[in-house]
Amino acid sequence: MFGLRRIGKSTLRRHLQEVLAAEGRQVAFIDGQGLHSLAAFLSGLSSETGQDGGLWGRALKAVASGPAQKTLAALGQGEKLEAAALSAYWQHVATAIKAALADGARPVLIVDEFSYLIQNMVNGDGAEDVDRLLGSMREWREAGMQMLLTGSIGVTQLARRQGLNLEHLNDLQQFSVPELTDEEARQFIASATYRAGPRWTEKHTEAFMAECSALYPCFLVKGLQEVGTEYPVTPEQFANVFELRVRPDLHADFYEQFNKRFHQYRSLSRNELTGLILPALKTIMTAEGSTEQGELLVREPFTRVDLDVALGMLVEDGFAHFSEDREGNRFWKPGSRLAHNWWRRAKLL
Repeated sequence: MFGLRRIGKSTLRRHLQEVLAAEGRQVAFIDGQGLHSLAAFLSGLSSETGQDGGLWGRALKAVASGPAQKTLAALGQGEKLEAAALSAYWQHVATAIKAALADGARPVLIVDEFSYLIQNMVNGDGAEDVDRLLGSMREWREAGMQMLLTGSIGVTQLARRQGLNLEHLNDLQQFSVPELTDEEARQFIASATYRAGPRWTEKHTEAFMAECSALYPCFLVKGLQEVGTEYPVTPEQFANVFELRVRPDLHADFYEQFNKRFHQYRSLSRNELTGLILPALKTIMTAEGSTEQGELLVREPFTRVDLDVALGMLVEDGFAHFSEDREGNRFWKPGSRLAHNWWRRAKLL
């Protein structure tokens, strides 16, 4: 689940953790933003899955005595290890965890800001360790470990920029966080303003919906805070409130995110940016309605497979989203009204 900040990913992730806890499922939660190495990641996994009878304890038993077992034990105790030492025994460690998954309860692994973890590891121990981790995590998923990987930086474009093996990621199911529907937004507003009673009318709701430029919860919350939920200003004043106190803050934040994400595409080859990403963006952003994927032009040396990868990056980074009919045809639109407005402002083509 990768996408822009402030669109509700953390809320959904916390809700999932609550649901899993209510079902009696064990959750191993790791915040990847502050981690910089394989050892730090595994220490976090150890502390979350327990030593006695848990996944980590079973992994210890799955390793014969020797350096590999000592490595696992040291990680479980939070000891610092040299990167070279862990790299040398990594396959033994990863295989032990895979074996432990077949021999007891399997925790659900949730890694928040997974893309930051990947970037930090590349900057620290290098891309080889990242590929080791990604490959092992795929093996763990195949062995039955369910995972939720989240981040505010798209992992596909990150992997492309750093030369990581995308094959390790192609079994992951993308989950995007869309804007609320019109009906959901109206229900949100009604729930937030019920104390106002007759002071909040249908005209207030219509004025609010007309001024709210994105139906993400953060926009609804900010807008409602500014217009008032118990003693609201008049509907005629909503336009001024949004113009002066809602859009400047929120739009600046989201446009900055789009700018940073697009700037990262410049680390890709120039041909990929100008010959694949920009033409696809232009077609999607300027269409009157949705764009069928077959209408997106692909010029040599690129293929339709290259286009699929590029579109995946655009989805993760909030620029575009798609629907798919029963025949498998995909139809593309801007990721949000904010993304469309950003494109108009950026004047890239």
